[in-house]
Amino acid sequence: MSILARIDRIGKMTIPEADPETLARVLQFAISPAVLVSAVGLLLLSATNRLGRSVDRCRCLDRELDNPGSKNAVQLKEQLVIMSRRAHLLRDCIILFSASLFMSCLMVFLLFLKILAGWPVGSLVVAVFTLDVLALMIGMAFFLFDLSLGLKALDIELSPHLQGWDS
Repeated sequence: MSILARIDRIGKMTIPEADPETLARVLQFAISPAVLVSAVGLLLLSATNRLGRSVDRCRCLDRELDNPGSKNAVQLKEQLVIMSRRAHLLRDCIILFSASLFMSCLMVFLLFLKILAGWPVGSLVVAVFTLDVLALMIGMAFFLFDLSLGLKALDIELSPHLQGWDS
């Protein structure tokens, strides 16, 4: 019987007694998606900041290449290619993190439907959670690959100054 069906005519709700294990499970279901929303939100914030920095660096490199007296044009072009790849990779990362965030919110909504209205959405919650975590994992892989590309661009920029030094 759903909670809505337990509300009597006077408007009082009768709450069935729950054992501690059931209560702990309900709290886990309620808290887990909220923590996931917060965590993905922070990852999304970080990815959008990194995208802004990559785009700014692309614009800076483009201006340097447009300068007729530009030296090291080959290195600048290599950096520009890497930074452009980073920007596209971060865009995909942001899309995946946003999809994960949407699915986390959808999961909370589905859990409320299950608890409040008694709808049989358990299988759908599992499917949404699976897709949520999959999108988060792929987004994190893209995020880590972006870190590698950032260091590669830095190595290109610093290579003339570090020749002969072991790093």
